[in-house]
Amino acid sequence: MAQLDWNDIKVFLALYRCRSIRAAAEELGMSHSTVSRHLTDLETSLGAVLFTRSRDGMLATSMSEQIFARAERVEGEVFDLQREANSLDTALVGQVRVTAPPLLSQYMLMPHLAAFAEQYPGIEISLNSSFSIEDLMKGAADVAFRSQFDPNENLVGRRLPDFVDMAYASPDYIARHAFENGKTDAVWIGRGLIDPSHGWVKEGPFPDAPVKHQIPDMLDQAEAAKEGLGMVVLPCFFADALEGLQRIPGVGAVSSRPGWVLTHPDLRSSVRVMTFVRFLVAEMTKQKAQIQGDIR
Repeated sequence: MAQLDWNDIKVFLALYRCRSIRAAAEELGMSHSTVSRHLTDLETSLGAVLFTRSRDGMLATSMSEQIFARAERVEGEVFDLQREANSLDTALVGQVRVTAPPLLSQYMLMPHLAAFAEQYPGIEISLNSSFSIEDLMKGAADVAFRSQFDPNENLVGRRLPDFVDMAYASPDYIARHAFENGKTDAVWIGRGLIDPSHGWVKEGPFPDAPVKHQIPDMLDQAEAAKEGLGMVVLPCFFADALEGLQRIPGVGAVSSRPGWVLTHPDLRSSVRVMTFVRFLVAEMTKQKAQIQGDIR
């Protein structure tokens, strides 16, 4: 049997999980043809067909089912080796791979990343906008910024201020509607597939207000609210800075979530990673009032 290539195995795992050459290519940052070539190389090395194509995408063969668990173990060993190598650095040079939700990276992190880069010119920042903790667990990132109640217990976390959400609408929309004693004639802008049951409405300040329109993306929600489509619940650090939105009068915090900076335990001895974590925690803690909506 020919020697196996890790890149071929990596492509196999992405295809098995995504069941689509296009989705696997996007996940790996490869071209469609490169993914196909790696799959062909692996099938040639194994002397077996791993996937068949259908209308529903790539269907795993019995051979794929047999080797998937072993391939995952190889992946885990490679990630462990990468993390161990990264943890051995003792100089403030090299790359720090960061993942953060898009809204946080665009509206809060950028000035801090710029300040860090100026102070530590030997460190290069690689930023990926993502919500997944798997970025850390699979070795695709060194540091993750998240707002959640229960971060993965296998990760090392530093607390940030709690991220507070409040209710917003355009000034004109607020002027045209009544808001009193938990009652309103206004409508909520829905979150689409993110929460199709609208459970957040029942827990909010106007539980009987109807939901109209479905707009999952927060940037789009903000623009929709500016144009008078209804009320939205948005993070204070983002919405308070936008022209054309105001807090709904008489309504306090709608929800809050603990903020975290997370990293893998194997990277605690990495000087550049921990320097980055300490710097960002310190800078973001200075913005506690903005994050929690205590200032406008």
